[in-house]
Amino acid sequence: MTVSVGQEGLWLTHQLAPDSPAYNVVLAVRLRDRVDTARLQRALTALATRHELLRSRFPAGEEGPVRVTVPADAVRLDVRQVPDAGDEELFRLAQRAGQEPFRLAEEVAFRAVLLRRAEDDAVLVTVTHHIVSDATSQWLLVRDLFAAYEGTDTVSSEPVDWDRYVLGEREFIDSPRGRRAVEHWRGVCAGLGPAELPADRPRTAERTLSGATVELDVGAATADRLREAAARHALTPFAWLLGTFQAALHRLGAGDGFLIGCPATTRFTPQSRQAVGYYVNALPMAARFTPDTTLLAAVQDAQSQLRSGLAHARLPVELLDSGGPLFRISCTLVAADRLPIPGLYEGPVRLGGLRAELCDVPQQEGQLDLTAEVLQGSRDFKAVLRYNTDLFDAATIERFRDTWLRLLEASLDTPDARAAEVSLVAQDDLAFLLALGAGAP
Repeated sequence: MTVSVGQEGLWLTHQLAPDSPAYNVVLAVRLRDRVDTARLQRALTALATRHELLRSRFPAGEEGPVRVTVPADAVRLDVRQVPDAGDEELFRLAQRAGQEPFRLAEEVAFRAVLLRRAEDDAVLVTVTHHIVSDATSQWLLVRDLFAAYEGTDTVSSEPVDWDRYVLGEREFIDSPRGRRAVEHWRGVCAGLGPAELPADRPRTAERTLSGATVELDVGAATADRLREAAARHALTPFAWLLGTFQAALHRLGAGDGFLIGCPATTRFTPQSRQAVGYYVNALPMAARFTPDTTLLAAVQDAQSQLRSGLAHARLPVELLDSGGPLFRISCTLVAADRLPIPGLYEGPVRLGGLRAELCDVPQQEGQLDLTAEVLQGSRDFKAVLRYNTDLFDAATIERFRDTWLRLLEASLDTPDARAAEVSLVAQDDLAFLLALGAGAP
């Protein structure tokens, strides 16, 4: 069976670092009621029957990776008894389960681990390799798993066949629309290289995938102001965040013109919106700054880039002959308030009749120099900054986080301020430093 262009790229990356968990996609839930493991195994078999990528492995063929499916009942629930684990240890065990590497040639790219502390207390860790899923997929599979556990069906139509999706991708690439998309992206990327922040350590010739995470919490008050400002200027909140993200890169040494990536969904049909799969293409976003570029202009340009990019999102940009990576930094939106399990992101819910709450474990660290995942809740915004620890110290990424937040707040206060002239020191801190310099007690 065939693979998509994006899947082939992920497979090649896996060959270079087969022990890395950087491309493991994890969703873990704490279950506060008794779990019937036999029933959960039957639900797991039903899930793997429905979504064939979850029972697929990826050995090497004559011309690259091929996809091979196994029987659905070969996907087994891994039950681990951890009766003596405290809450912190249970969290560490969940994180460790999510970091166990996949052997894509020999085993399916999906596993489910139940860490059982007591009859009515467990953590279910669902892990996929990115080659078979994306952020939406992980929530879809958990939704469908617990629907099968409860004996209900939340979806009226069957997901699309993956081979059909791959065929559609190839037909698009060879079509006039595909050729126009190639020309569009060549125009976007012309004369620009990937954004790079000044690193704490030199980049090595061998690509590394070691990572860590820093978080940014926008806060409810700033989130309300962001939504109001975006609506007033006919922009999206994410475009506003993306534009200020690019401005932060500009201010901290990425240069006046550069490219970053913006992963976007390729779920263009009702069937694909209910399917587990790698439905993602990364869109190159071009940023250009002059001394006169205002924060509002940067945000408006980000919105324009997003709109034109989404119109050409079906093309895998891996096909562009760039002579190197198009981008080393990315920024993406996860609309947590619209994910397939309403409420789980923000608090406890019931799944399959069981009380459940999100166990938010670190994951997908080190894929690029820096990735920003913007989580949009019903009230607030949060950003997860994942970075390569072979390049950066935590303090460097914390400084970037603070700069991004400072420019975001400045863009809401004075959107016509020039991006290059905004003070990166908050007013309260500036007053303190001035007083300190003047010898005030």
